[in-house]
Amino acid sequence: MSHVFRRSLRTALALASSARAYPWARCATSRALSTSANDEEKRAEIDDDSEAAARDAYSANLAMRAARARKMGTKIGEASSERVSATMRADGTAPKFYEEVSVRRDDASGTWRVTLDERLLRTPRRNEYTFGTKALAVAIAMEWDAQTDHVAPFTMPLTQLSATALDHMWERETRELHVETLLKHFRTDVVRVRSMDEAVAKRQVETHAPILKWAEKEFGEVEVSDSIFGPETSDKTLEVLRKRLNAMCPWELTCAFALSAATKSLLIGLKTLRGELSVDEAIAAARVEEETQIEEWGLVEGGHDLDQLDIRVKVAAPVMLMKLRADNGE
Repeated sequence: MSHVFRRSLRTALALASSARAYPWARCATSRALSTSANDEEKRAEIDDDSEAAARDAYSANLAMRAARARKMGTKIGEASSERVSATMRADGTAPKFYEEVSVRRDDASGTWRVTLDERLLRTPRRNEYTFGTKALAVAIAMEWDAQTDHVAPFTMPLTQLSATALDHMWERETRELHVETLLKHFRTDVVRVRSMDEAVAKRQVETHAPILKWAEKEFGEVEVSDSIFGPETSDKTLEVLRKRLNAMCPWELTCAFALSAATKSLLIGLKTLRGELSVDEAIAAARVEEETQIEEWGLVEGGHDLDQLDIRVKVAAPVMLMKLRADNGE
């Protein structure tokens, strides 16, 4: 109900209440209600027409983008991931534009490629998805082959990580930005900040002690604090961490950043990347406070359970990516 209609209705009701005192009020009431109802009907018709026009325009735009995506890459024999973003819907999915997925070896370089309908799969920046091992190429191909009538990028973590490594992480400015971002948040690393809750703090000490011991051996002094702002970090420790991160290849840095972001801990991320923490151990170390609260207050369905699944995917994907890159088996 529009503001104009509500205002007209209030006026009409006020007139009706005084109809006995003022006989002309009955006529005024009838005219006010009739006029307001007619105006509202016309406004509803206009709104319906506007919504229909908007839907038609959106459908036409989506059809145009889909047609452009189908044509994209045909002449040069490629299947760019850009075709997904070109037809992205509001729900984060895009129409599927291929039928067959396969992998093939490039004899000249000895590397592996993924193809969609015999066209090379490329990143959003049109770089080839080039993999050093068949195992990783097959894993990427399986993500694309698992798509149904639409492509959902959020269900393809290995593809996303690979695109980041190939498109961005070799650029100096991008690398520096990611390295400095990790160091900036190192002060509030989950492993370095103790909870004020006694039960949580006790479990943090037990779970994080081995990680801190490993970190001090690798990077130097790493202090902890119960302040929400975290402890100070020595310049020496920061420099050692910076050198270690800068020495990583694009794939390693991509996975290190993804792991650290998922666990809210650079230390957990680096130790997991080294293979010294399993996926389960990394998740347990990152979620000490959350899991303690769940044990005390119970699990909220649709909240805690989704968080648990989300972090499992975000931790398992970079771990699996690095293992597949190292798999030389045919």
